[in-house]
Amino acid sequence: MSKSKNMRKRRGKGAGLIILIFSIIAFIVYAYFLLGTDWGIVVIRLTVLGAVTALLAVLAWIGYTMATAPELEGQ
Repeated sequence: MSKSKNMRKRRGKGAGLIILIFSIIAFIVYAYFLLGTDWGIVVIRLTVLGAVTALLAVLAWIGYTMATAPELEGQ
């Protein structure tokens, strides 16, 4: 294996480890605010708002892509 391939592999594993640690910490913080504080209802509302926003953004992107796509020739 070449040196550059080995470096890319290590960089990818390091990034993966950072993502893993971040997601575990984020889950613990989220669970704490949801269950351990009086902010639970606000956390639920923000979570639902974020999920609906993400879904509608994807749908808007699909609609924009379809609306601005060039016409197919021969049809």
